[in-house]
Amino acid sequence: MLRKVIFMMLVLALGLIVVAGVASAQEKTGVDTANGWYEGEEIYYLALGVEEGVAQRGKNQIYLIGGDRLHQAQVVLHVPGEPEYSPHWNVNVVHTVGDYTVQDIIDAGFGSDLFPEALFDDVEDIEGARDAGLITIAQPGVVVLCPIVSEEAAEAPGNNELGIKEPFEDWDNYDKGF
Repeated sequence: MLRKVIFMMLVLALGLIVVAGVASAQEKTGVDTANGWYEGEEIYYLALGVEEGVAQRGKNQIYLIGGDRLHQAQVVLHVPGEPEYSPHWNVNVVHTVGDYTVQDIIDAGFGSDLFPEALFDDVEDIEGARDAGLITIAQPGVVVLCPIVSEEAAEAPGNNELGIKEPFEDWDNYDKGF
């Protein structure tokens, strides 16, 4: 009888170890995925991180509005099928100039039709706001690896969807910059 109890406890312990190992492996199998914007359309990409020792690569650009997913999803310059597309993105960080506010950008006609979900949803408006002196675009010399994928691939089981660090409603305070 004691042998049966010990055997059952051993089987139970091994079962728990196997279940814990499978659960742990499942958590580590996916990649970080994120949404972004390209010419008014939502896109999805794998967020594979910063490329160490690379300051610039190609002509592909990604724009961080106020910081990395701080207020909204990133905006990209190229998508697959375009000659300049690459999964390697030169990082650009966008900030308002001086006392200019989100409302100033909207009033000048550079805000997205999707606002408040996104202040910017295409590079053309970002560049227009820069040319109007409303924002600056800093290039910190960072390249990230972020291949664009389908929505289905981005939302595949096991992947980790990156959210926005501050909610979209943060734009409700239009009288401030970023």
